[in-house]
Amino acid sequence: MAAPALSPRRPVVLAGRIIAFLGVVHLVVTLAFNLHRLPAWLTLELWFPANGLRELPPDVGAFWLTIGSFGLPLLLLGLLIAWLGRRDVTPPAFAAWALGAWGTLLALLFEPSPAILLWLPAALLLVAARRRA
Repeated sequence: MAAPALSPRRPVVLAGRIIAFLGVVHLVVTLAFNLHRLPAWLTLELWFPANGLRELPPDVGAFWLTIGSFGLPLLLLGLLIAWLGRRDVTPPAFAAWALGAWGTLLALLFEPSPAILLWLPAALLLVAARRRA
């Protein structure tokens, strides 16, 4: 008896879930380390820092590391990809290559960084795109 074929949409849904998970982890971890800065964010102290954007005060830097970071867009991208996968739509291969390249660049410029893990969903998306072709 032959094993059942793997659904072509499964790698896409899994890739989306991994991407969303990485976005959530980024937001949760960075917010956990920066909750003490929240009062400054709520009093508009982030607006027009004294030295401009060249020398960020810690409160502004913490904002860009947390809520202003790639975490939320990464979460939304992951949810979108999973949604597409459940509808049997495979994102184009260039999206997977761009995701992997972005993760590589992030990992090269900022270590320690789990950004290199973006190659895992990128590889799943490349496999799915190849199966579709």
